[in-house]
Amino acid sequence: MLSVSKSRVVKLRSSNNEIFEVEEAMAALSEPIKSLVDVIGVNHLIPLPEVNSKTLVMVIEWWKIKHNNASHQGTTKSTSNTQQLIEEWEAEFVEELDQANVVIDLLCTANFLSVKELQDLMFQKLADLIKVKTVEEICELFPSKH
Repeated sequence: MLSVSKSRVVKLRSSNNEIFEVEEAMAALSEPIKSLVDVIGVNHLIPLPEVNSKTLVMVIEWWKIKHNNASHQGTTKSTSNTQQLIEEWEAEFVEELDQANVVIDLLCTANFLSVKELQDLMFQKLADLIKVKTVEEICELFPSKH
C-alpha cells in the first residue's frame, strides 16, 4: 500500500484491488475524483476499475510532483527554478517510458482520470515513439490481436 500523510486522505482502489492512500489535494488533480470526493467525502473507497496498480503508482508519482510544485510557488525566481526542476523531472519521467504498452496504459489512465496535462505528455511520448518508424515497426510496437 502506498501511503501519503498530511491533510485529508483519499483511498483509491486499483483494478487489481490494491488500495492507495493519497492526499485529497493531490487526488483533486483528477476532476472525476475531485467531484466524487465533493459528493461522497473522503471516507469512502474510490474504485478505479480501469487503472492497474503499476500505472496508478506512476500517476501518483506524477501527482506528487505537480501538487508539490503548486503548493510551493512563491517568488518569481523560486517559481522559475521550481518550474525548471519540474520540467527536468517530467523529461526524465517520460524518457524512462520506453515501452509503448506502458505509455498507452498511462495515456488511457490519464484519459480515464481526466488529467489533461499527463494525457498531453503521453500523446507526445507516443508520437515520439512512432515518428521515425516504418509501418512494420509500428505494428511490432502495437501488436494487434486480429
